[in-house]
Amino acid sequence: MMVGGVNTAADFAIYGLLANVFGVFAVVANLISTGIVVVLSFLLNYSFVWESKKSRRETAPKFVAVSLFSAWIVQSIVIWIVISLAGDNDSTRLIAKVLGIFAGTVSNYLGYKHIFRS
Repeated sequence: MMVGGVNTAADFAIYGLLANVFGVFAVVANLISTGIVVVLSFLLNYSFVWESKKSRRETAPKFVAVSLFSAWIVQSIVIWIVISLAGDNDSTRLIAKVLGIFAGTVSNYLGYKHIFRS
């Protein structure tokens, strides 16, 4: 849970800065923030969450594929839908990101358990 919290906090902080401070379109801000956090997430998940016996070389490409699918496709679709329906403002962008994170978390978990388990 702590690893997920660290990843989520970093993702949300980078996204918030990009979208609400620098005015980057929300979906683009999501692509950048999640792209940055994927590396941190892999290292923490590999070492502490799943305690995998599989090699990093074997798990990294699959992890990146699942993570980027969840972040770039699932989260981005949710963010785009929320902003399209509710309008584009600071509050909506943050609410959209929170909803995207929830959807992405489910997608990540389902993919990760198949990557790291022996």
